[in-house]
Amino acid sequence: MVFKIRFVIPEGYVKRTHLEYPTENVCFSYLAVIDKVTYSQHRTYGPVIVTKDVFTDKAVFALVQTYEWAAVFGRFTNNNNHYYGAIYTGGTTSDVNLQRISAGTYAYLAVEAVDLDTRGRGLMMSVSGSTFKLSRFEVPTPVDPLSLPTPTATISATDTTFTSGHFGFEFLRSTIPHGSVSVGSAYLKPPASPHPPALAILEVEVEVEGSGTTEDPFKPLQSKNLIEITPELNIPEFLKQEKKKYDILRSKGFTDEEIQILLGYIPQHQIDINAVTWGAFEFNPQSPTNIITIFGDNPYQSGAVERQIEYARAKNLRVLPPPANYGEAVSQYNRLKHDFPHWLAGKDNYAYQTLGWEELDVFQNVDFYYGELIEHRKHYDQLKQVPEAEIWRRLEELERKLVNMEVLHEERDKHMDKLKEIKKKGW
Repeated sequence: MVFKIRFVIPEGYVKRTHLEYPTENVCFSYLAVIDKVTYSQHRTYGPVIVTKDVFTDKAVFALVQTYEWAAVFGRFTNNNNHYYGAIYTGGTTSDVNLQRISAGTYAYLAVEAVDLDTRGRGLMMSVSGSTFKLSRFEVPTPVDPLSLPTPTATISATDTTFTSGHFGFEFLRSTIPHGSVSVGSAYLKPPASPHPPALAILEVEVEVEGSGTTEDPFKPLQSKNLIEITPELNIPEFLKQEKKKYDILRSKGFTDEEIQILLGYIPQHQIDINAVTWGAFEFNPQSPTNIITIFGDNPYQSGAVERQIEYARAKNLRVLPPPANYGEAVSQYNRLKHDFPHWLAGKDNYAYQTLGWEELDVFQNVDFYYGELIEHRKHYDQLKQVPEAEIWRRLEELERKLVNMEVLHEERDKHMDKLKEIKKKGW
């Protein structure tokens, strides 16, 4: 996609930076050549390369080196305020995650229950409206990133803290001898990626140990069952090798702190057989409880979804069945909204996160612009930083999707009216 920039040329000649340029399906190396990237620094790790312009709805695709940590960034304002999706191989059955950093405070928004080795792999973060999705996938054969099939999101979450920002990736991590992402392998793409429907919807407390730091982000409190890795477990071979490293060093008298200094990380020696893949809906560490949706079971011992349900019920917290249709999703949202007054995301956000239908992604995306430009305008100043032509382009794209929609006709027409109102009033 291309957006046109209106400008005045006081010098009397056209500069390269004045020209229209592609903002989707474009390599970051090209954006760097035409001076459309800028640089920042992650609060803890390495430098970040991001778009010079501010956007709302985009995706970042990259081939990442996952030696220990690699990340792509969305709606990046500065190193204290942004979202990122990461692969962190030092986690315990939690190696893929979405995080929000707001005023320097870290919080998990979604986590995939998986343990990954250090091979390079694909990672894509997609942002549309108030929905954030992260996809990770293997790249076994040569692929064209522009014709790559849209990968299904591994994890998904809903959040309304930031409405615009820069998009990019971590270039190098200062404590690792090789880079996380090459400029030539990173692409700015349109938002996409379907995600699976929820298997369960739970009310959760906030983990009391969470302090909001990068080492200990805020996160929902869930049941854990950590077990030591043993040779007879049906787990990937690389985990057994990591356990051997750990045991050898411990047998020599090294403490965990000394192992960290020696290797740069602590080899994984445990797995969590209660871990599930989950995503939060408007997670707020200050709220007594929050709502999460569970998307996947434990990779090593099935039944973890049921174990998390039992854990919630034992605490007298709500457990909701996945809605069967749009009407049930809206009904659930309306019942929950009263007890979560901080929710800014609406019924279509909730319906999309629980059902995963592509049409609902369009609805929630329209609601996002209607709310921010017409209705509550809570983040109007953020959205005004986006080039006007880019917002118009996105609104017209959503309108085309609504025109071609063949289901939920009544809701489709309501959202079409919202789009018309936005375009008529402007901003």
